[in-house]
Amino acid sequence: GTDYIALSNALFQNIKNKKIVRGGSTISMQVIKMINNQNDATFRRKLKDIFKARILEANYSKQYILELYFNNLFFGHGAIGIESAARTFYGTELSKLSEQQVCCLAVLPRNPTYYDPFVNSENCAKRAAELYNSIFNKKISQNDFAAFLPKKTYSYPFEAPHYIRYYEQQYKTQNKSQQLPYKVTLSIDLELQNKAETLVNQGIEEANSSRISNASLLLIENKTGKPIAWVGSANFFDFEHNGQIDGVLVNNQPGSSMKPFLYALALDTKDSQGYNLFSPSSILADIPSEFGEEKLYIPSNFNNRYNGPVRFRIALASSLNIPAVSLLNTLGVPEYLNKLYDLGFTSLRKTGEAADLGLALGAGEVPLIELVPAFSVFARDGKDFNNKQIFSTDTARLICSILSDKGARALGFGYTQTFETDYPSIFKTGTSNQYQNIIALGATKDYSIGVWMGNFNGETVVGKTGSSLPAWIAKNLFDYILEGKTITKEMDFPEPENWVKQKICSLSGLPAGPNCPASVYEYLPKSNQSEYMLKHEQTETCNWHISDNDSQEQTLYPPEYQQWARKLRSDINIDYGEIPLQIETPKNNAIFYFSSLNKDRQAVSVEVYGGSEEILFVNYDDEPYATVSRPFSFQLPVEKGSHKCTVYCGDEIQEISFIVK
Repeated sequence: GTDYIALSNALFQNIKNKKIVRGGSTISMQVIKMINNQNDATFRRKLKDIFKARILEANYSKQYILELYFNNLFFGHGAIGIESAARTFYGTELSKLSEQQVCCLAVLPRNPTYYDPFVNSENCAKRAAELYNSIFNKKISQNDFAAFLPKKTYSYPFEAPHYIRYYEQQYKTQNKSQQLPYKVTLSIDLELQNKAETLVNQGIEEANSSRISNASLLLIENKTGKPIAWVGSANFFDFEHNGQIDGVLVNNQPGSSMKPFLYALALDTKDSQGYNLFSPSSILADIPSEFGEEKLYIPSNFNNRYNGPVRFRIALASSLNIPAVSLLNTLGVPEYLNKLYDLGFTSLRKTGEAADLGLALGAGEVPLIELVPAFSVFARDGKDFNNKQIFSTDTARLICSILSDKGARALGFGYTQTFETDYPSIFKTGTSNQYQNIIALGATKDYSIGVWMGNFNGETVVGKTGSSLPAWIAKNLFDYILEGKTITKEMDFPEPENWVKQKICSLSGLPAGPNCPASVYEYLPKSNQSEYMLKHEQTETCNWHISDNDSQEQTLYPPEYQQWARKLRSDINIDYGEIPLQIETPKNNAIFYFSSLNKDRQAVSVEVYGGSEEILFVNYDDEPYATVSRPFSFQLPVEKGSHKCTVYCGDEIQEISFIVK
């Protein structure tokens, strides 16, 4: 494995020329150099090569060592190994090359730059011809040089680069840094992958005016959870827009796309007696609201409108913000976070607690690789891919019913909707609070998809709120998958088993009564319906719509809508009934900040509900302050320090404290 005469001659020539002109290495020594990946031209390295070459020779045949050599030679243009070179330069297998082409390849390793057949074609062809002539005892003229030279480099398949890189990293992690097997079969469907990439790029072109430079897409199979299409960015080689970043793995605020998980938790939550706290007919208040005490949280809807009483179904389908925050405030942030952990949102262990009530609006940061499998739970009857029941089967089916309801989406999105399909499907979109990310989630019975659009540098997007563009991409990929297929009943999402549709008042959500002007059909629990309604609504039929002795119909709203009605709907009547006295705003221990700007116009607004009398007496810092008639609304001065407000209505008393800094 070592030619000492050649090494001695090389040493002599190098000393004579005062530079390295020869190496004197044998094939075995060059194989050692390739294996160690060392190119430092030192005497010490040469000694190591000699020693290891002798070990190599002692353990392997000449044929095997020569094979190692051929398979590790560098030929230029990224080609390593003779088979790779045959494919790179001539687009075929080594065994199918002509004698002239083999001679060309034999020349390249001597100096891949000097003999580059595309850059220095004359050098390459001339040297290859000399080699050919010496082997076959022929005379090749310059006119025949073309027979040696390749025409262009072979374009290797470059599919799903982000996923392949992710797969390789996962494999090495799970197998303690071992290399991938020679052959790996992926779950990626190449046809759908290419279609997904096309749609992503079309979406980017469409979003040109919205300052959106990138997008990511993940399509998985609901049966197994395996990825079918994985698009990490719009263009892997777009270095200006960080195209090699894998957006499927990047944490982003998902916005309202997280709301289905919160509403599903609400449907699954029961009281101490085993009754559902919420149903699709439950009424949620979409009114100006304050949450928290020392840390006050005041959410608003994306269109800055307030819709008053809204049914649970409409609140989710139309993606209203205030009802979602109210739900989370009722259920509790820790309970919701634990459910999200069960769903696989490990990323929220870092940002979830800090987001607090903002979790209802997707304030935590999660990647598509967690978001899409979690969303697929609804199409899988509430089970994750470990067959763990995350939500009850009926809850998952109710969520599918809501997210596929075009009519319920109309309040938030209108009747012309990007994600309307001819086949059963569910969709949920989301926009982060600074419009840095727009997201769409979708699912059929067989597939779930997530699409993110935005900028990897965090730059905000411009234009429409909501997520019509990613929804368009998701919907069009589903259309492509189902194109030409017959829509059958097997594609429908199944009906919940323990719920039955009943006619309810479209305003109150209660079973429709004789005075209700509009009604719809909605799911109510099959068993103990009357008992359920009596417990939660104190009536079996709607009591919001009444008729007096003169047959005059009238609508009475619960007292929590008095502020909303006074400011936005003066035509609405409030039914105070026998609601206990309560101070709705401000919250106890609230903190306000005094400003010298417009100080004469500053005030602490107080809103009080309920009470058995029509008159309210107000004490401010234990001193009589005001007498107020219904509706109980008044203002207190903004004065620095700690303050107390006490209200009296008949025999009822309520008190709060607040601080002005």
